[in-house]
Amino acid sequence: MARSLRKNTFVANYLSRKIENLNMKKEKKIIVTWSRASDIVPAMIGHTIAVHNGKEHLPIYISHDMINHKLGEFSPTFIFEGHARKDRKARNDKKTKNDQKARNDQKTRNDQKTRNDKKTRNDKKREKR
Repeated sequence: MARSLRKNTFVANYLSRKIENLNMKKEKKIIVTWSRASDIVPAMIGHTIAVHNGKEHLPIYISHDMINHKLGEFSPTFIFEGHARKDRKARNDKKTKNDQKARNDQKTRNDQKTRNDKKTRNDKKREKR
C-alpha cells in the first residue's frame, strides 16, 4: 500500500545525518544500518548501505531506480528453499490413504444398503404368505 502523498518520506535521523556528512566530505563509505523502514531519498544515490536482514548486514549500492523504496525491500530476511521431499511424499501417501478409506466407506455403505433392501424384500414375501 502506498504512503500518503501529504506525508514526508521517512528516513532515520542518524542515517540522514551520516549521509549528509559523507556528502559534505564527498566520501564513499559503507554505511551500516538496522533501519529497514527508512525510505531511499536522492541524497543516498551512489552510496553503499549495509542493511541488516536479521542475521547479517547486506551491502546495497543505491541507484536512481531505488528512490522512494524502503531499504528493507532490498535485503531479504529469509530464503525459501522449497518444501522437503519427505513432506511431499508424506502428503501424497496421506491423500492415497484418505482416498482408499473413502472408497472402503462407500463400499460398506453400499453393502449395508443392499442388505437392508434384501431384508425388506424378504419381509414382503413373508407378508404375502
